[in-house]
Amino acid sequence: MRPALRLAAILLALASAPAYAAKPGQEEVQSDISMREISIQSNFTGIEILIFGSVDFSHAPAPDEGVYDVIVVIRAPDQPLVARRKVRVAGIWVNGPGKTYPTVPEFYAVLATRPLRAITSEETLRTLGIGLGNLDFGGRTEGDLDEQTFRSAVIRLKEQQGLFQDIDDGVSFIGRSLFRATVDLPVNVPIGRYTAAVYLFRDGTLVSKNESTLEVNKVGFERLIYLLAFRHPFLYGLLAVVMAVLAGLIGWVVFRRE
Repeated sequence: MRPALRLAAILLALASAPAYAAKPGQEEVQSDISMREISIQSNFTGIEILIFGSVDFSHAPAPDEGVYDVIVVIRAPDQPLVARRKVRVAGIWVNGPGKTYPTVPEFYAVLATRPLRAITSEETLRTLGIGLGNLDFGGRTEGDLDEQTFRSAVIRLKEQQGLFQDIDDGVSFIGRSLFRATVDLPVNVPIGRYTAAVYLFRDGTLVSKNESTLEVNKVGFERLIYLLAFRHPFLYGLLAVVMAVLAGLIGWVVFRRE
């Protein structure tokens, strides 16, 4: 009885295999970055990175059909940030009341095939945290009338520094399934591990997502100074004072001889 059952199971599997293979494949996005590591030295002036990928099992009948939309998000690690309002006291502008945001990305760029709200709903964008307006900085206080003012100021300042970017037409398709996007990392780009998330949408629905990572590091003397300043701030400050004193003494000796 047992061999008969085994034979029946094999025949059933063989019979069902063609039907399974005939099912159309589910679209899946594959992506990567042109470089996985960026080394910052004294001559660093910024760099352009390329994010590229393809749509596996693309259902687009022709290159110009526009069946799919792609959103690319490049994000650096989060860091606390204090936003302060400038107030005038006795004719002098000084720092006034402020607000602390614990989770502000040091770099954030979002690129898409077209405007975000033309790709999917605001609710989906909010759920996925896509777009400058949907970033969660933390520290939100209910009923805080200045919340939007401080938040807008943070976004505006980051945009001016080139650390926040929002580009509606930053992703372009090449053929039925290939796509590419370029992101400019400015000279003041923070170090750390970045994530490059690629979202594939069809008819407003998220179909697939893929992530890559990028390491941005300082090297050489710049790395030594950076590590000293952030890991041993007291020693860094002490050395800075000593160097300033020595520079002053050297200058005094030189001018005295003259």
